[in-house]
Amino acid sequence: MDDVMDIGTGREILRLQLEWGIDVDLDDVPHDRFAESAAELAHRMSARQETGQPVIQGHDAEEAAMRGVWQATTDDVRMADPKLPSATGYPGSSRPTSQRPSPVPSGPLAAADLAGVDSTEALARVIDGFDGCVLRGTATHSVLPCGPVGARLMVIGDAPDEDEDRSGLPFSGLAGSLLDRMLASIGLKREQLVLASAVPWRPPGGRAPSPAEVAACLPLLLRSIAVYRPERLLLCGGLATRMVLGAASSDATAGMSMNPARLRGAWRTTTWDPEWGPQRAALAIRHPLQLRASAAARREIWGDLLLLAVTLDGTRSAGNVIME
Repeated sequence: MDDVMDIGTGREILRLQLEWGIDVDLDDVPHDRFAESAAELAHRMSARQETGQPVIQGHDAEEAAMRGVWQATTDDVRMADPKLPSATGYPGSSRPTSQRPSPVPSGPLAAADLAGVDSTEALARVIDGFDGCVLRGTATHSVLPCGPVGARLMVIGDAPDEDEDRSGLPFSGLAGSLLDRMLASIGLKREQLVLASAVPWRPPGGRAPSPAEVAACLPLLLRSIAVYRPERLLLCGGLATRMVLGAASSDATAGMSMNPARLRGAWRTTTWDPEWGPQRAALAIRHPLQLRASAAARREIWGDLLLLAVTLDGTRSAGNVIME
């Protein structure tokens, strides 16, 4: 009996594995990967016929089937309902295959590719259906922007953490609780604002997104800003700051070498190409999770919140605002 692991130790081991990015160990039932990939291939061929595209045959069909096997395998490495085999729904979603999003061009997106995306519903379908970033294949959910169109402020965070990945909602879990306290300290509520993540999918194990992944996701972020039309942007964290303030016309990854710490403390104007929409004022701020870092970090965040409060409402008495 000495070798039997107690339930508390087992839970801690499972929690550690989740932090390392291991989302699933075993399913309740075995999966026939070949049958699932064949069903996926049949669906793609049917979709091609409906859209008038040539049907894959011969060696290409075999190669496509093997890609389907690989995709089915990666689908299983996510925290999905084990009662729903991955072949019955779109990866990272509980929707049946018949309701999967419209196909989105893979590879780098240009403004022209997203020009027809003019509503929040269309934006959600495009992000959830985009397969040009490898992060899409390992995330549990797409973390989609949410909030009222035309809000005074859009809050953009870094890559989703494990709580956001499980819920599909930006700024959920501990980061969301800390953000709510920050907003409440200057009289704001999250329901009044647009919330978004810099990239829609959590990198495996919580690692930083690669430059290629950032470049693939940047057009989706810029189109999200254009669709939600916020007056101003609040950039929480280094990744959001580099992506938005470094979104120059010639190189989507140029901003990755920027030092976000030097950009905070003042409103900056974005510099993206005009086809991505009007330029907007943006304020870089530490991520809410850094409230726990040190007293100096909390002082910096408080100073930036005061600047935000005064900017959004010039009649507000900043001296009457108290931060817990």
